[in-house]
Amino acid sequence: MKLNIEWSTTASLLALGVLLAGPAGADELLLTVSARDAILRQVILPQVLTVDDSVTITLEESTVTGATGLARDPLTDTLYALLKIQGTSFRVLVTLNESDGEAKKLGNTGENLAGIAFSDDGTLYGVSGDGAVTPETLYTVSTEDGSITFAVQLGNGSDGEALAFNPDDGFLYHASGIGTPNSTEIFETIDPDNSFAVANVPLSGDDYEELTSLTYANGSFFAGDRGNINFDDPGLFSITAGGVSTFLGTIDHVSKGLVYLPEPALAPQLLAGIAFLWAVRRRQNQPS
Repeated sequence: MKLNIEWSTTASLLALGVLLAGPAGADELLLTVSARDAILRQVILPQVLTVDDSVTITLEESTVTGATGLARDPLTDTLYALLKIQGTSFRVLVTLNESDGEAKKLGNTGENLAGIAFSDDGTLYGVSGDGAVTPETLYTVSTEDGSITFAVQLGNGSDGEALAFNPDDGFLYHASGIGTPNSTEIFETIDPDNSFAVANVPLSGDDYEELTSLTYANGSFFAGDRGNINFDDPGLFSITAGGVSTFLGTIDHVSKGLVYLPEPALAPQLLAGIAFLWAVRRRQNQPS
């Protein structure tokens, strides 16, 4: 029987576009790690809930006790992490398979790095924590063996270090401190193209406790907040490049590394949709 549907090319493509675009305000996903366990989690926004398909991070012949950094190479799409390994001093740099949590060791960094971030040219940067051999220091990190090279001494803010790169302006953004915004809490830019010059970004909006992770996506930063440890209420914030912070909600762990998961490319879906429409029109034109 011949299908009783007449599809114009324009109407067909419009319908396909609506189908692929999905509902307005679709969910966004973040990958996140914690210093307190060996779990790679997905956090869904805007609900700010931890989803069920989290995976355990494993490293051959090692016991992973936590992670203190997470970043994706923009040139290769490879996911990197800083791991805490039982019986090993300092943080170990690994590549990480996000589907099954399997890690591949690259090398010991020789320092207690508290966060990592890639610039858009594929350079990996790391910032040391307050308990490091050399606290609050920016390094470049080799993606070959994990070795570090001094870039600049930081030092603004108190406890807590987080790092992210903004490809829109070419700056690294560094968060440090706990307590009072613009005093013991600091948000600042670092210019890799100008001798790592540091400039303060005034904070405003919702006050966080201590930022522990940071990543940039779609014009602003997602940030993990330690929250008040007396009430065990870690959370997520959104922060603009101008320092305006907005509370998004609480999560079930203190995030020590964040990576944004962009929506998949539409090209394969468009090709599949066009093939489907071609098949429907061909069926329509067949004799009954």
